[in-house]
Formats: sequence, C-alpha cells, structure tokens
Amino acid sequence: MNAPTRTQVKVLRTLQNQTVWLNNAVATATQRQQQTGQSPPPSWYEDYHGRAILHEELTNAARAGGVPKAWIDHVHERGQRGVAWRADLYLRAPEVVEWNRILGDLDLDVRRLREWASLDVACAQLRPETGTGGSFDFDRNLNILRSRTAGVANLLGLTAEQGHQLWGDASDWAQAGAAALGGVPAEGLLQRWRAAAHTNLGAYGLQSIALAAAGVTTATTVALPSPEELSSALDVALEPVQPLFRAPVSSSEAIHTALSAANLTYDTDKQSASGPGLFSDAPRADGSSFDPDVEPDIPVPEFISPAWGLEQ
Repeated sequence: MNAPTRTQVKVLRTLQNQTVWLNNAVATATQRQQQTGQSPPPSWYEDYHGRAILHEELTNAARAGGVPKAWIDHVHERGQRGVAWRADLYLRAPEVVEWNRILGDLDLDVRRLREWASLDVACAQLRPETGTGGSFDFDRNLNILRSRTAGVANLLGLTAEQGHQLWGDASDWAQAGAAALGGVPAEGLLQRWRAAAHTNLGAYGLQSIALAAAGVTTATTVALPSPEELSSALDVALEPVQPLFRAPVSSSEAIHTALSAANLTYDTDKQSASGPGLFSDAPRADGSSFDPDVEPDIPVPEFISPAWGLEQ
C-alpha cells in the first residue's frame, strides 16, 4: 500500500490540520501574553485541552485502523511546521502493516461486542423484575463499543465478505453468543451485565467522536451485522433465562426433597447443614475488560517564542 485510501486521507488531513491549529493557538496566546502580560483565560486552556485530547485519540484510532505510523508521523511533523494539508504533497514510504496486531485487537472488540449484544437481549426480560439501575450506562457503553468498532472496520476498509470470513453473519454471532451464555444463571448474567455497564470506555467514546468528525462512518459498517439483524438472530438463538426469584418453599417436605437432591444432610436439632453448597459462586466478570483512561495526559503548553512551530 503506497498511497492512502480515501478514508485514510480524511484522517491524515484532519490530523495535520489539527496539529497546525494547536501550534497556532499556542503561538497566538504566547504573543498576546508577551504584549499584555496576561495569561490566557481558563476557557482557552479548556478549549486547547479538549482539542488536544481529540487529536490524541484520533491518532490512536488511526493506528488501530491500520494507518501506517510513518504517515501519521509525517503529517504531524508538517503540522508542527505550520503546513496545512495539501493533496499534492507526498507521504513517506509506509512500514509493513502489522495485520496480526490490528486484526487481533479488532477481534477482541468484536468478541466483546458480541457478548454485550447477547447480554442486552438476555437481560432485557430480567430488568423489569429486578428493578436494578444501570440501563443508561450499559446502553451508552454498548453504543460506544459498536460505534468505535464500526469506525475502525471502516477505516480498515473491510468489506462484507471479509467480515463474514472473519466473524460470520448475524446467525453465527447469535449462535456464538448463545453458546457463551448458555447455562449461566440469571444472577450470573446480571453480574456480567453490570460489569459491562461499569466498564470505562471514555477513550473509545472520544475516538468515535474524533473519527466521525474526520468524516469516517461510525454508525454502520458492512463488515458487521447491524444491531437489528443481530437482535433478531439472538431472539431466536438464546434460551429463555430462568427467573431470578422463585416462589418460596412452604412445606417441610419440599425442603427435605431439595436437600436430598443436593445430597446434603440436615440436622434438625443442630439447625446446621453439611455437604456441598446449594449455590455456587456466580461467574466473575472478565478481568481483561478494557479500562482506558477517559482523558490522556495532555501537557499544558508552555508559552515561549511567538514564532514557535510556524517555521516552514
């Protein structure tokens, strides 16, 4: 790949022009400070910090989407010299694309998206009876993960055929999701659902915003099943979730039957039980869940020469 695709051009152009803006903002503020002796107001720092974070996360998304580092570094260097994007400017020869890293990282997100989509459908019938909050947080995280995954797939230029080769169609997704959740009790499903709702996807959210602002489609991608297709397939594939609560046992005979089935001995005089527990521990949430920082560490600019960064 010696020339960027149209989608890669959108990202590279945005990165270069963002670098120009950031450098010009610092140079202008430095000059004003030298002339007036006054530092920029807090609003200036907030604006600069917000733009710098989006620039950083667009860079991260570009790397995740297969844009060569050589190209990213080249447009960054030009932007630091105050050179805005021009289509006629050459780009350095790119390095060999790390497909194992790129597709491996994307596969992890696709698997997590498949699991969360399955949890969404499976737990939908449990939320009304449990009365637990967190629906907003879960829906937000699911949408962020879906948008960022679609944006990276589109930046890679994955086709529908390639998506099917990598992960299958909606039916394959649903079967895999059903297999992963099969036999998990309601309590375990809700535990996983809460873990997903509490996952910090701040960086992915910023990457989705940055990609969309650069002109990359994040709402849909032909490489992955649409939410509607996947939801319909999951409705068919998933087994009904057992109720979270059952009617209380009202007779000593029922208690005795349950204890016998569990192979327990019960001493009515000592009021204690021995043998294996009635309930096993609920499965824990995957400890490898992503937990990226919401805001990367963007240093506060130091005001030096007003001509800093503008020499071509």
